[in-house]
Amino acid sequence: MAFTELTDREIEVLELLKEGLHNYQIAEKLSVTCFTIKKHLESIYPKLGVYNRVQASVKYVLKKHNISE
Repeated sequence: MAFTELTDREIEVLELLKEGLHNYQIAEKLSVTCFTIKKHLESIYPKLGVYNRVQASVKYVLKKHNISE
């Protein structure tokens, strides 16, 4: 996964996701709807090759800090 595949907004969502926030909390911070966050996550998962928010958070943190899986 290359970070260039992620949009700036998807990276913002991942940054908040890794803090353990729920979709409604992320939506509130980004001034969008929960539906929008759900759609961002649906776009992020295949780009990262994961199936859920926990896997996405872990993979994002590992890649961000150049740590091998």
